[in-house]
Amino acid sequence: MQRLYSRMTIIGYTLVTLFLIGYLTNTACAESKADELHRKIADIRLLKEQLADRIQQAEAVLAELSSQQRGLATEVRLLQKSYAFKSYQQVRKFDRAHHNIELLRSLTAYTDAFAKKIRFYQSGYDKLSYLSQLAEDDIKMISTLNDFEIDALTTQISLVINRYLREAHIIQIDPERVKLASSEDIWMRIVKEKL
Repeated sequence: MQRLYSRMTIIGYTLVTLFLIGYLTNTACAESKADELHRKIADIRLLKEQLADRIQQAEAVLAELSSQQRGLATEVRLLQKSYAFKSYQQVRKFDRAHHNIELLRSLTAYTDAFAKKIRFYQSGYDKLSYLSQLAEDDIKMISTLNDFEIDALTTQISLVINRYLREAHIIQIDPERVKLASSEDIWMRIVKEKL
């Protein structure tokens, strides 16, 4: 009987030891997952600050381009009223009006490019805000989440960070990809007062 009691005691100690090892391993794993999420949140915070700066810069450039655009379009309208030209073919005979329209082609293309870039940055900022909130929520519930869920979130965060990180330091607009509207299209937009 004593032997049975000794074996039961050893088995009990072994089970308690295994339980403690499992508990400590899970706790350490949970802490490392929490640390990983904290690092991701710090990365998100930094990238959000950079994107907010790029949004501000792009908005300033867009405002300046829009102002120049309005000034040139207004001048073309004044020339149109003064010289009563009705078609683009007539405009081409007036150097100043034609020159303004050609400038407007570039300004309009870059205005569109900067507006698109602002939407891109804002989209990234919003996605990062959402992911940051998910990560903060997951940290609060770390003990109830499985590793797969945490790994999926950190992978998703990494993908979004990598998508926006390239452009977080400087506004990048490739002149080769900027599409210029035709001169006639710009003329029609001026006539319809859409510029």
